Amino acid sequence: MPTEEQIKKLAHSLWEQEGRPEGRDMQHYLAAREILQQREGNRKRPKASKASKSTKARTGNPRAKKK
Repeated sequence: MPTEEQIKKLAHSLWEQEGRPEGRDMQHYLAAREILQQREGNRKRPKASKASKSTKARTGNPRAKKK
């Protein structure tokens, strides 16, 4: 979960990038919170491993004919 400080810092950055419009503080805050939550979620997802390929190499081809 992003901290309040992180959200405010990103919201301020978004506000500046948009030319410092008045009256959109809540929109920037919510957008910043969403961005940070998505970033955090992406870091927590396990990356696809190559275990399936290496497992196949060790076990051999299951369709191969036995001699």
